Amino acid sequence: MARVRRCLLFPVEKGKEKGADNRDESRLKMDKVLVADDDKILLGLITNFLEKYSDKLEVVTVQDGQEAINVLKREAVSVLITDIQMPQIDGLALLAHVSEHHPNLPCFVMSAHGTPQMKAKLPRDLLRFFQKPFEMEDLARAIIETLDRDITQSGVRGISQEGFLHMIEMEQSSCIFEIKSSDKDTGRLYFVEGVLFDAECGGLKGEAAALELLARETTTFGFKFFTPKGIPRQIKTDLDKLIRKALEEKKKSDPDRQFHQKSYKFT
Repeated sequence: MARVRRCLLFPVEKGKEKGADNRDESRLKMDKVLVADDDKILLGLITNFLEKYSDKLEVVTVQDGQEAINVLKREAVSVLITDIQMPQIDGLALLAHVSEHHPNLPCFVMSAHGTPQMKAKLPRDLLRFFQKPFEMEDLARAIIETLDRDITQSGVRGISQEGFLHMIEMEQSSCIFEIKSSDKDTGRLYFVEGVLFDAECGGLKGEAAALELLARETTTFGFKFFTPKGIPRQIKTDLDKLIRKALEEKKKSDPDRQFHQKSYKFT
């Protein structure tokens, strides 16, 4: 359970009283923070704590991914905070939806799973990860910093392809991760309980296909769960090593160009 203690890191700025009309107008312009988690107690803690920032943001809570998608369809949201394991549509499927329909929406992930090592793999400039239980002050700081940065800075935000793959690994999900490029064959990565088992792309199979897909710089991708039945493991190399190997091969093919391991993004 998230803990609430100490004083506010971002005290509400005090100002003169405003009339009802001004309050209503201000609320219409207020940033909305959407929080998705099936834990009602945690939702209550987050809502109560962020109420102290009611001059800056409005909190909207839902208990599964489908409810979150419904909110995103009808309301402008500035930040999404989601758990991974939820009923109906879970957090990974929700993030896949966001990647397609709201590619610039900043997303935070909460999870009781994962290790410090796994957390360190996620690209912190694009995705904030909160290991449960966490301090409410840390969550509040991340939200305010994100909202302030959006006001003063422009640029693409979202969840990196690498970060999404590490979340699949961390949550031990069985799924198909489909990668598309405008000028190349569509490919698929097959995960069984978070382990990369196989890949296919054009005429390539196994590790060769995985390396080709991981080396792509501009991609869009989809995500769906499946029940693995009798899928043999064709890829023995772990995901981190494959990502590093793909980056090394890109550098060899174009030694004069600078490549960054975390350059993939939702589009």
